[in-house]
Amino acid sequence: MTKRGMIQKLLLGMGVCLGFAACDKERDPCLEPKNVSVNLHFYRRAADTGTVFVDTLLPNMVLNPLDNPSVYTTGVRGVSRYSLRLSPLEDSCRWYLQPDSTQPGKRDTLIFRYERRLHFISNACGYTYYYKLNEVKTTGRILADTIHAIDSVVIANRDIEGDASKEHLKIYFHR
Repeated sequence: MTKRGMIQKLLLGMGVCLGFAACDKERDPCLEPKNVSVNLHFYRRAADTGTVFVDTLLPNMVLNPLDNPSVYTTGVRGVSRYSLRLSPLEDSCRWYLQPDSTQPGKRDTLIFRYERRLHFISNACGYTYYYKLNEVKTTGRILADTIHAIDSVVIANRDIEGDASKEHLKIYFHR
Protein backbone atom coordinates (compact mmCIF):
# COMPACT_ATOMS: atom_id res chain seq x y z
CA MET A 1 0.00 0.00 0.00
CA THR A 2 1.35 3.38 -0.92
CA LYS A 3 1.68 6.33 1.39
CA ARG A 4 -1.02 8.16 -0.56
CA GLY A 5 -3.47 5.21 -0.13
CA MET A 6 -2.83 5.11 3.63
CA ILE A 7 -3.52 8.84 3.97
CA GLN A 8 -6.76 8.47 1.98
CA LYS A 9 -7.92 5.58 4.19
CA LEU A 10 -6.98 7.52 7.33
CA LEU A 11 -8.87 10.62 6.15
CA LEU A 12 -11.86 8.47 5.18
CA GLY A 13 -11.84 6.80 8.62
CA MET A 14 -11.65 10.15 10.39
CA GLY A 15 -14.50 11.47 8.24
CA VAL A 16 -16.68 8.48 9.15
CA CYS A 17 -15.89 8.92 12.87
CA LEU A 18 -16.71 12.63 12.71
CA GLY A 19 -19.95 11.82 10.88
CA PHE A 20 -21.05 9.44 13.65
CA ALA A 21 -20.07 11.95 16.35
CA ALA A 22 -22.14 14.65 14.63
CA CYS A 23 -25.22 12.38 14.64
CA ASP A 24 -25.60 12.49 18.42
CA LYS A 25 -29.17 11.73 19.48
CA GLU A 26 -31.13 14.85 20.43
CA ARG A 27 -32.02 15.07 24.11
CA ASP A 28 -35.66 15.18 25.19
CA PRO A 29 -36.77 18.67 24.11
CA CYS A 30 -39.76 18.63 26.47
CA LEU A 31 -38.85 20.59 29.59
CA GLU A 32 -42.39 21.20 30.83
CA PRO A 33 -43.94 18.40 32.93
CA LYS A 34 -46.56 16.33 31.14
CA ASN A 35 -48.02 14.80 34.30
CA VAL A 36 -50.01 17.22 36.43
CA SER A 37 -50.60 16.30 40.09
CA VAL A 38 -52.68 17.49 43.05
CA ASN A 39 -50.40 18.45 45.94
CA LEU A 40 -51.80 17.34 49.31
CA HIS A 41 -50.47 18.77 52.58
CA PHE A 42 -51.30 17.14 55.92
CA TYR A 43 -52.03 19.04 59.15
CA ARG A 44 -53.01 18.27 62.74
CA ARG A 45 -54.19 20.58 65.54
CA ALA A 46 -51.47 21.55 67.98
CA ALA A 47 -52.04 19.79 71.31
CA ASP A 48 -52.26 22.96 73.41
CA THR A 49 -54.63 24.94 71.21
CA GLY A 50 -57.71 24.27 69.16
CA THR A 51 -57.00 26.82 66.44
CA VAL A 52 -53.32 26.39 65.51
CA PHE A 53 -52.50 23.69 62.98
CA VAL A 54 -49.04 22.25 62.31
CA ASP A 55 -47.63 20.08 59.54
CA THR A 56 -47.90 16.47 60.52
CA LEU A 57 -45.98 13.44 59.37
CA LEU A 58 -48.12 10.45 58.52
CA PRO A 59 -46.31 7.47 60.04
CA ASN A 60 -47.20 4.74 57.54
CA MET A 61 -49.63 6.11 54.95
CA VAL A 62 -51.61 3.97 52.53
CA LEU A 63 -53.13 5.86 49.59
CA ASN A 64 -54.86 3.97 46.79
CA PRO A 65 -57.21 4.98 43.98
CA LEU A 66 -60.55 3.21 44.26
CA ASP A 67 -61.43 3.75 40.61
CA ASN A 68 -58.14 2.43 39.17
CA PRO A 69 -56.92 -0.56 41.23
CA SER A 70 -53.83 -1.07 39.04
CA VAL A 71 -52.18 1.97 40.67
CA TYR A 72 -51.48 1.80 44.39
CA THR A 73 -49.26 3.17 47.14
CA THR A 74 -48.58 1.21 50.29
CA GLY A 75 -46.59 2.02 53.40
CA VAL A 76 -45.21 5.47 52.57
CA ARG A 77 -43.46 6.49 55.79
CA GLY A 78 -43.10 9.91 57.36
CA VAL A 79 -44.68 12.21 54.78
CA SER A 80 -46.29 15.60 55.42
CA ARG A 81 -47.20 16.15 51.76
CA TYR A 82 -47.98 13.94 48.82
CA SER A 83 -48.87 14.32 45.12
CA LEU A 84 -51.50 12.27 43.34
CA ARG A 85 -52.88 12.27 39.82
CA LEU A 86 -56.47 12.82 38.85
CA SER A 87 -58.12 10.77 36.11
CA PRO A 88 -57.94 12.43 32.68
CA LEU A 89 -60.89 10.27 31.56
CA GLU A 90 -63.48 11.23 34.19
CA ASP A 91 -64.67 14.36 36.01
CA SER A 92 -64.32 12.71 39.40
CA CYS A 93 -62.24 10.09 41.16
CA ARG A 94 -62.01 8.46 44.58
CA TRP A 95 -58.94 7.69 46.69
CA TYR A 96 -58.69 5.55 49.83
CA LEU A 97 -56.50 7.15 52.55
CA GLN A 98 -55.26 5.50 55.70
CA PRO A 99 -52.77 7.72 57.59
CA ASP A 100 -51.29 4.84 59.59
CA SER A 101 -51.61 1.26 58.39
CA THR A 102 -50.91 0.03 61.94
CA GLN A 103 -54.30 1.51 62.99
CA PRO A 104 -56.73 -0.34 60.71
CA GLY A 105 -59.87 1.42 62.00
CA LYS A 106 -58.88 4.94 60.90
CA ARG A 107 -59.43 5.37 57.17
CA ASP A 108 -61.21 7.70 54.80
CA THR A 109 -62.21 8.09 51.20
CA LEU A 110 -61.39 11.31 49.34
CA ILE A 111 -63.83 12.13 46.54
CA PHE A 112 -62.54 14.66 43.99
CA ARG A 113 -64.86 16.51 41.60
CA TYR A 114 -63.14 18.63 38.97
CA GLU A 115 -63.15 20.04 35.46
CA ARG A 116 -60.61 18.85 32.87
CA ARG A 117 -59.04 21.22 30.38
CA LEU A 118 -56.83 19.97 27.53
CA HIS A 119 -53.61 22.01 27.39
CA PHE A 120 -51.19 22.14 24.44
CA ILE A 121 -47.56 22.18 25.64
CA SER A 122 -45.59 22.13 22.36
CA ASN A 123 -45.06 20.08 19.21
CA ALA A 124 -42.31 18.10 20.94
CA CYS A 125 -44.25 17.51 24.17
CA GLY A 126 -47.81 17.18 22.96
CA TYR A 127 -50.78 17.71 25.27
CA THR A 128 -51.61 17.32 28.92
CA TYR A 129 -54.67 17.98 31.09
CA TYR A 130 -55.02 20.87 33.50
CA TYR A 131 -57.70 20.63 36.19
CA LYS A 132 -59.89 22.88 38.28
CA LEU A 133 -61.00 21.44 41.62
CA ASN A 134 -64.68 22.08 42.24
CA GLU A 135 -65.15 20.01 45.37
CA VAL A 136 -63.40 17.50 47.61
CA LYS A 137 -65.47 15.42 50.01
CA THR A 138 -64.40 12.89 52.59
CA THR A 139 -66.20 10.11 54.39
CA GLY A 140 -65.29 11.93 57.62
CA ARG A 141 -67.42 14.94 56.64
CA ILE A 142 -70.19 12.84 55.13
CA LEU A 143 -70.65 10.46 58.05
CA ALA A 144 -69.17 12.53 60.92
CA ASP A 145 -67.99 9.32 62.56
CA THR A 146 -65.12 9.32 65.07
CA ILE A 147 -63.43 6.31 63.46
CA HIS A 148 -62.48 8.46 60.48
CA ALA A 149 -59.04 10.07 60.54
CA ILE A 150 -59.80 13.21 58.51
CA ASP A 151 -61.34 16.15 60.35
CA SER A 152 -61.75 18.43 57.32
CA VAL A 153 -60.41 19.30 53.88
CA VAL A 154 -59.78 22.79 52.49
CA ILE A 155 -59.04 23.56 48.85
CA ALA A 156 -56.12 26.01 48.98
CA ASN A 157 -55.69 26.36 45.21
CA ARG A 158 -58.33 25.19 42.73
CA ASP A 159 -56.16 25.44 39.60
CA ILE A 160 -53.92 22.43 39.01
CA GLU A 161 -51.52 23.34 36.23
CA GLY A 162 -48.26 21.53 36.92
CA ASP A 163 -46.64 23.81 39.52
CA ALA A 164 -45.13 21.39 42.04
CA SER A 165 -44.58 24.15 44.62
CA LYS A 166 -48.29 25.00 45.01
CA GLU A 167 -50.37 23.58 47.81
CA HIS A 168 -53.70 22.50 46.35
CA LEU A 169 -55.35 20.68 49.22
CA LYS A 170 -55.02 20.98 53.01
CA ILE A 171 -56.10 17.85 54.84
CA TYR A 172 -56.69 18.25 58.58
CA PHE A 173 -56.62 15.16 60.78
CA HIS A 174 -58.19 14.55 64.20
CA ARG A 175 -55.72 14.66 67.06
